[in-house]
Amino acid sequence: MTLSRHFSDRAQRMKPLAIRDILKKGADPEIIPFIAGQPEPSLFPTQAIGYQSNHIFESQGPEVLQYGNSQGLEKLRHWIAGRDSHVDPNNVVIISGSQQALDISAKLFVMPGDKVIVASPTYAGALGTYSLYGADFIGVPCDDEGMLPEALEAAMQNDPRLIYCIPNFMNPTGVNMSLARREHLARMAQQYDVPIIEDDPYGELRFEGERLPNIQELAPEHTMYASTFSKILAPGLRLAWIVAPDWLMEKLITAKQTSDLQSATYTQHFVSELLEDDFIVHHIGRLRHYYKKQRDVMVTAMKESFPSEINYSIPTGGMFIWCELPEQLNATQLLEQAFDKKVAYMPGSAFFHDGSGHHTVRLSFTIVNETQIKEGISLLGGLFKEAIASSV
Repeated sequence: MTLSRHFSDRAQRMKPLAIRDILKKGADPEIIPFIAGQPEPSLFPTQAIGYQSNHIFESQGPEVLQYGNSQGLEKLRHWIAGRDSHVDPNNVVIISGSQQALDISAKLFVMPGDKVIVASPTYAGALGTYSLYGADFIGVPCDDEGMLPEALEAAMQNDPRLIYCIPNFMNPTGVNMSLARREHLARMAQQYDVPIIEDDPYGELRFEGERLPNIQELAPEHTMYASTFSKILAPGLRLAWIVAPDWLMEKLITAKQTSDLQSATYTQHFVSELLEDDFIVHHIGRLRHYYKKQRDVMVTAMKESFPSEINYSIPTGGMFIWCELPEQLNATQLLEQAFDKKVAYMPGSAFFHDGSGHHTVRLSFTIVNETQIKEGISLLGGLFKEAIASSV
């Protein structure tokens, strides 16, 4: 049978994300998983969600199971807009997980061969989505403040169609883009008249420092901003949102309609009810406290166990710690040895559009307990020491 010959060019470009294979292998309960940026399940507000789920029909009736507006529930859009005084509820669209924002932005802006500017490294899911639509990536190297200005300016000379960025606690590096770099990125988009897709799943998970303005606040006419309830409530809800300028709204809503017509009416209603009081403020405070403690435990363990040749970040928010091993090491090859020792991480090369970064590692501190962190980091420290010694 040769039916596969009927696959479209787009289907031929589809490639499974490397993290999925690693997650499958890391699902072994004996493995200590520093792999995915998954929220800690014990922090899901199950009681509050359960209460609202049980009472939603009393307050709203059977209409919560009916088709809804493609733009999303008005009450929920008002809550989102109310968090930022400069946002109009009419410029908010409810979507089915923030990954849908990437797919929609690719539909709207990317044709095969179009240039898309990304940080190097950046979120692997974005690379997969834009690759599917035939994007030609221009990677902009970063330091601990974000995209390097000269490199970004050079990238803008290539007539890009779109800029993708994660300013808040970037995946995979955990870097929080500085105010100066945010302002520079906004100016570049305005000067060259290029749209930005700003991906912000981690903005509420800030442990230290003051909140910085989003790119959407600095360049509202050029920015399509996306955030999600996945990291502050639960990813299984598959509920997120986009804030977009007026000129984009009609095409944005039409593009969503071609994907799923609308996000789940029922989920929107009970999440909207859940957000009515100060519950979410206290819940986010609880998340910040927990993940900060997790980060601190991992950083302390790394200071004790990692060889001095390894450089690593200390993020001020988010879910990840980024490590750079000596360049002669290959983190993907070392992963098999890590699995043998019953510990796993995410090789950094998956986050580079060109497959570079072979000596980098992303560690997630979210779904492992304190004992697992200490044991797993000790095991990795021993593995890396052995690898460095044998490479000399």
